[in-house]
Amino acid sequence: MAIPHVEVQFFDGTRVAGRQHLEIAAINALRAFKAGTNISRSLAMETLLYASAQRQIDLAINMLGVTRDSRTVGFVAFSESRDDAEALKDRIAQFMSADLDAALLDDWSRDKARTIMALYEIGAVELEAIVMPGQEIKEAISKAVVERVALLSTRT
Repeated sequence: MAIPHVEVQFFDGTRVAGRQHLEIAAINALRAFKAGTNISRSLAMETLLYASAQRQIDLAINMLGVTRDSRTVGFVAFSESRDDAEALKDRIAQFMSADLDAALLDDWSRDKARTIMALYEIGAVELEAIVMPGQEIKEAISKAVVERVALLSTRT
């Protein structure tokens, strides 16, 4: 079986603020390539830069890259063909001998919340200003992260 033509980027899932975080990063990476404002040469790497809200590849990798300690891994794949992307997804599941469950990225613990707040330098005052009455803290943290992702394109 041939490997499909797909660009893929892996992320340490414990450092990702949910599926929306990666979706917004991917959308911003696509927009950067379309506008010619991309930082990197690959869409996959551009997505990592946006997801990390960093302009330097080494910082982005250190922040969100997969390590031997990673237990939950997320990935984003880009392809001209949905069939190729699905084939890659199936190959990854087969290689990992596991079912892929995107919902795992949306699982939060206190440790994950603290880690993400530290990584993205989200302080208690900022969080207090963002959180809405009755809203879970993870939603406010996710909102702060997505804001940083969106703001990356405005930084020089």
